Amino acid sequence: MEIGVYLKKLRMNRGKSVYALAKESGISENHIHRIEKGISQPSVSLLEKLLQALGITLSEFFGQDAEILYPSTFEKELIQATRQLDNERAETILHLVKLMSVNKEGKLP
Repeated sequence: MEIGVYLKKLRMNRGKSVYALAKESGISENHIHRIEKGISQPSVSLLEKLLQALGITLSEFFGQDAEILYPSTFEKELIQATRQLDNERAETILHLVKLMSVNKEGKLP
């Protein structure tokens, strides 16, 4: 797998420009371009920063244990969407889900 090609495809599928990815990840636009063109290979920590800004993990990027990570397409979409939120919004989503999960006795599971 060519990391740069896959990273570019992922970025484009997410609808992110190189500028937006650079801003969110803290990695320069020039460095991202060099990675996507295969001129430079990212370190693991740099790749993690880029992937975090794109809402996925290293395991997902390399396709390991995809069935274990996401039992359903819906859960995959939910997790990926939530990862792109700031902590306050993600906690709000979690709180909402918990409220919707209240059992008949009015208690959280």
